[in-house]
Amino acid sequence: MELISSMEFDMRDALIRDIIKRAGGASAIAAAAPADAPVTIEAVYKWPKIGIPDRHWPWIMQLAGVTADELLTANVAARSTTEAAA
Repeated sequence: MELISSMEFDMRDALIRDIIKRAGGASAIAAAAPADAPVTIEAVYKWPKIGIPDRHWPWIMQLAGVTADELLTANVAARSTTEAAA
């Protein structure tokens, strides 16, 4: 099991947090979610630890102005912190 410092956790979490911020925050994301992919504010707060679910990528990319590659990088980082902590 690989040990990861709290600084590395913060850096990895920051990728998703930055995307959330660029999208206008958790409230804005919940309000902008399409009817076929609803999102609660509470769910958005979990994303820095679990990653942004793939089903939300198309509209999150548009809302935050990020690419699929940026989302993938952020998700891999977020999910690797969850796996390392397990």
